[in-house]
Amino acid sequence: MAIGFVLMVGSIGAGLAGIATTSLNNRNTLEVVRNREYAADGAVEEAITKARSFTCAPATGFVLDTSIVTAGIRVDWLTVCPTVTSSDSTTYPQRNVIFSACENTGTTCDPAKVIVRAQVNFEPAAGTVTKTFVQSWSVKR
Repeated sequence: MAIGFVLMVGSIGAGLAGIATTSLNNRNTLEVVRNREYAADGAVEEAITKARSFTCAPATGFVLDTSIVTAGIRVDWLTVCPTVTSSDSTTYPQRNVIFSACENTGTTCDPAKVIVRAQVNFEPAAGTVTKTFVQSWSVKR
């Protein structure tokens, strides 16, 4: 009976040790993904701040944020400046910028490896920006 009790307690202990090990491994994976997403989010916010001062000329660029992760985050953006015509034929210039953040590999962001993507509208389209509208913000992976 004593041997059976020791075997039972040992089996329960081994099962609990396996569960604890699995949970710790999952936690580490989640932490890496979370830190990468936070770094990409912060880099996009930095890029939005810098892009406020640019003109409405179509352009692309990048910003690196190496303060959070060693590898760094690259943010590429594309500026599009369409003119929208309302129903009363009034035209409104727009300045829309699409930001894509990915891990910095030294080249432009591959669309399949984008971590955070945001589309922002700056108003007015020329001169000092007084309003910033986030039209979309999504975490891709």
